[in-house]
Amino acid sequence: MRLHVYPLDAVRFFAAFSVLAFHLAFYSWAAPASTVGSMFEKAAPYPLLAPWTWFGWVGVEVFFVISGFVIANSANNASPMAFLKSRVLRLYPAAWICAFITLAAWLLIDGATWERLSGGFLHSVTLWVEGPWIDGVYWTLAVEMAFYALIFILLVSTRFSRLPWFACALTLYSAVFLAARLLFDAALPNMPWQMLIAHENLLLLRYGVFFAVGIFMWLSHVRPLRAWEWCVVGLGVIACCGEIYLRSAELAGEETHAAVTMAPIIPTALWLGILLLMFAFAQAPERFTPKSGRAKGLLEHLGKMTYPLYLTHSVVGAGIMRLLIEAGVHRWTALAMAASAMLLTASLIALAFEPAVRAMLRAVWSRVERALRLRALAFLFKSGGAVTPAG
Repeated sequence: MRLHVYPLDAVRFFAAFSVLAFHLAFYSWAAPASTVGSMFEKAAPYPLLAPWTWFGWVGVEVFFVISGFVIANSANNASPMAFLKSRVLRLYPAAWICAFITLAAWLLIDGATWERLSGGFLHSVTLWVEGPWIDGVYWTLAVEMAFYALIFILLVSTRFSRLPWFACALTLYSAVFLAARLLFDAALPNMPWQMLIAHENLLLLRYGVFFAVGIFMWLSHVRPLRAWEWCVVGLGVIACCGEIYLRSAELAGEETHAAVTMAPIIPTALWLGILLLMFAFAQAPERFTPKSGRAKGLLEHLGKMTYPLYLTHSVVGAGIMRLLIEAGVHRWTALAMAASAMLLTASLIALAFEPAVRAMLRAVWSRVERALRLRALAFLFKSGGAVTPAG
C-alpha cells in the first residue's frame, strides 16, 4: 500500500496558488514579453501587490521536492510497466484537457491563429520535452519527464534498492553545476558551457537536486537516514538555496520591469520553511493526518486540483482578466474573479473531466499491456527492486 501524506496535498495546493498569484498579479504585467504577458497585453498593473507576489514562483521548487517524494514512494517495489502506467494516467488526461482549454483561450480571447499555435499545442498534448508549448508553464513537465526517465531506468535495471546512492549522485551532479553557474558563469562564456546552460532543465542540471532532496525526505520516512545521507541532504539544501538565489537574480535582471526589491532571502526563507514542514510530515504522517473523513477528502481534492490549476491558471487566467478589464471591470475585481474562475475550473476538471478521460485511457492502456506481455518483455512486469525499512 502506497503512503499518502495528506498534509502534502495542502502544501501542493499552496504552491500552486503561489504560482497563480505570481503569474496573474505580477508576471502578467511585469514581464510583457512572457507567454502570460502576451495574453494579458498590459491590461493593468498591480504594483501594490508586487512585494507580496513576485516570489510566488518558488512554488515550482516546492513542486519538484514533492515530486521526488511522491515518485520514490510510488516506484518502490513497482514494476517498470506499473510505474510507467501510473505516470501516463497521472499526467496525460489533465494535460489534454488543459491544453484544449488554453488553445480555446488563445483563439477566442487573443485571436491567435491555429498556424501559430499548432506546434505548441502538439508539444503540450504529447508532453514533448522541448518547447514551444501552448502555455509556458509546461516547461516544468519536461523537467519532470526527465526525472521519471531516470527512475524508469532504475526499475528496468532492477536497481531501485540503490535509490539512496542515486539520490546522492543526483545531488552532487546538480550541486556542482549550480556552484559553477553561481561562481563562474560570467567567466566561462565559451560554447560548451553555454550549451550546458541551454539544456540545464532537460539534463536535470539545475533542478535535479530538488528531486534528490524529495527522495531523501521519503527515505527518512522508510528508515532513519544515515549520517552520510544527512550530509548529502545538507549539501542538497544549500544547492537548492543557490538555485533560488539564481532565479531571483534572473527575475530581477532583464526579465521583469517592476520597481520592487527582489531580495533572494524571501523565497529562500519561504522554501526552507515549507521544506522543514514537509520533513516533519514525512517523519510522522499519522500525527498530521486528519481524523475526519471529510477533512481527508477535502485535502485529497485540493491535491487533485493542483495539477489542472497549475496548467490553466496562467494563459487562461490572464485572458479572463484581460476580457474583464477591457469590458470596464475594475482591475482588482477582475483579478479576484479570474483567480476564482481558475479555482472553479480546476475543481471541475479534478472532479469530473479528468477521471472520465483517465478511465478511457486506462482501458486503452490495458489493451496495450496485454499485447506487450511477451516473454521477451517479461522484465517490464517484474519488480524493479525496493528500499526496505532495514535499509
